[in-house]
Amino acid sequence: MKFVIFEDENYKNLHPLNLMRASFDIKTGVFSIKERIINYLQKEDEFYLYVRDELKDLVTAKTKLPVNVPVSGDVVFLNGRVIYTQKILQWVKKSLSQDSSIESEGCIIAAKISEAELKKRKPGSFVIKKSFFDGLNKVNNLNYTFEHIFDVINYPWDIIKSLDINLGYDLSYMLEKVRGTEKNPDVSIDYDNNYVSPKAKVYPGVVLDTAGGEIYIDDGVVVEPLCYIRGPVFIGNNTLIKSGSRIYGPCSIGWGSKVSGEITGSLFHSCVNKQHDGFIGSTYACPFVNFGADTVTSNLKNNYSKVKVIHDGIQMNTGMQFLGSIIGDHSKFGINTMLNTGTICGIFANIAGGGFPDKFIDSFSWNIQGKGPEKYKTEEALKTAKIVMLRRGFEMKLEYEKLIKFLGSEFSRN
Repeated sequence: MKFVIFEDENYKNLHPLNLMRASFDIKTGVFSIKERIINYLQKEDEFYLYVRDELKDLVTAKTKLPVNVPVSGDVVFLNGRVIYTQKILQWVKKSLSQDSSIESEGCIIAAKISEAELKKRKPGSFVIKKSFFDGLNKVNNLNYTFEHIFDVINYPWDIIKSLDINLGYDLSYMLEKVRGTEKNPDVSIDYDNNYVSPKAKVYPGVVLDTAGGEIYIDDGVVVEPLCYIRGPVFIGNNTLIKSGSRIYGPCSIGWGSKVSGEITGSLFHSCVNKQHDGFIGSTYACPFVNFGADTVTSNLKNNYSKVKVIHDGIQMNTGMQFLGSIIGDHSKFGINTMLNTGTICGIFANIAGGGFPDKFIDSFSWNIQGKGPEKYKTEEALKTAKIVMLRRGFEMKLEYEKLIKFLGSEFSRN
């Protein structure tokens, strides 16, 4: 069966997490939304990706799947803002009637469209608008009794809100894949419900506390002595957990990261640098974010009220008790930076001088304590990014550079 994983017209609500990637490539646990879909369906299924024009070249360079290619025949459309369970995907594939759609709170969750019906519809662009699905039969009652069949990500903080559930699904999937495989001879742990790769190095004096959830430690991970890790926790390949770290799940520490200090309820996409003390809580950090020594995030207000954020120039109540920061790619924090509860920081932002910066930090900006924000020149941002990426063993792709230049010009006009 053919599946189109698409970005919809509300993609801007997920900024800054999807400025450097498609909405479906945002991680929501161990996996991104796209990875979870492909994992849950069959190898013989065909997948197509629909993204914004500016992302097409980069997404094409990073995947073997067709990107922004018109599709024909009978097709299932899957919204790239929706976290699907395996059960709902199988239901859509096998039981959703032809020329029908599932809608929830104004969002198209999935649609199955026949070849004849598809020929009548012209999307206009590869960012699919809701009107594209007009006229399909609406399925409002799935007659399903299980819980958590899908989760719509309307705003970035929704990922932190549901991290425990979605990380749990991903860990269960991964643990099933490695059940019965080779164990790490140096680590004593319940391998029926947890996993430490034999290619990982976990030093003596490390406490792996699985009472609250599973722990999965991938290939090439190094966990130095005197660390405490309480599940549910995923630690991606080639990550360094420095001595004295305390990690309290739910946490997903993506591949190539280097961390220390205290981390709780957070998701580090990949290649996040937090090598010193400081508390990071209920936070999403994109690739190549750097937390300077003693950078801390507040994730609980002193009066215990729900956390408010400033998103797209509008103050919004998240309804969450705990929320730290949402941080875009390549942003950097100098030593002793203190981030307010519900801070949103764009891409390529620099924050230094200690103290509390604003709760909204714009992309491509310099923010020095005591001074007003200044624009960060795109060429200077590119130069630094290339150095940072080389330190992690990556040479910047031309498509990546092209996207940065495009975004830099967009933000320079704002």
